[in-house]
Amino acid sequence: MLTTAFASLLLMTAANPALDALVENALQVDTGEITYVVTFNEDGSYTTSMGTGGTWTYDDGEFCVTNQAGQTNCQPLMEGASLGDSWEGQNAAGEPVTLTLVARE
Repeated sequence: MLTTAFASLLLMTAANPALDALVENALQVDTGEITYVVTFNEDGSYTTSMGTGGTWTYDDGEFCVTNQAGQTNCQPLMEGASLGDSWEGQNAAGEPVTLTLVARE
């Protein structure tokens, strides 16, 4: 079953350029007070430069992350984003953040 889920995830990212961009690069999150980087992995996990992490999913146009505490945040995926592009979003607390697609380190 895990293999089937992983294969489905790979097919999903292969069919969606926006997901490819997130997995191939990283996402910088700027809250206005702090800035950190999120790295999304093909296996559906993510880690942050703050030492936290969790899982991510994509379904029906919604990109969702669930952190280690079980909090989930879903937002539409920024279609057509390329390296250096920024857009506005919300963090898990509903506060506004600026998201920027950056190169993986």
